[in-house]
Amino acid sequence: MKEYIVHHTNGESETYYNLAAAKKAMKSDQGSTGVIYKTWANGDFECLGNISLASHNRTFVANTRQRIANYN
Repeated sequence: MKEYIVHHTNGESETYYNLAAAKKAMKSDQGSTGVIYKTWANGDFECLGNISLASHNRTFVANTRQRIANYN
């Protein structure tokens, strides 16, 4: 499961499970930043990078069965 965490300028953080909703929250609060996390069923997680408003948010997770980075 992917989680999209948005850090607002006032110090609050929100967790989203939809990239479009996270981007919308970032656009409404100028200066906010976002990070993408991948969480597995056993509780392990990995940071996949920052959320970009201007370009794609394709990610590639090393040491998995994934072959190409072609999804959001």
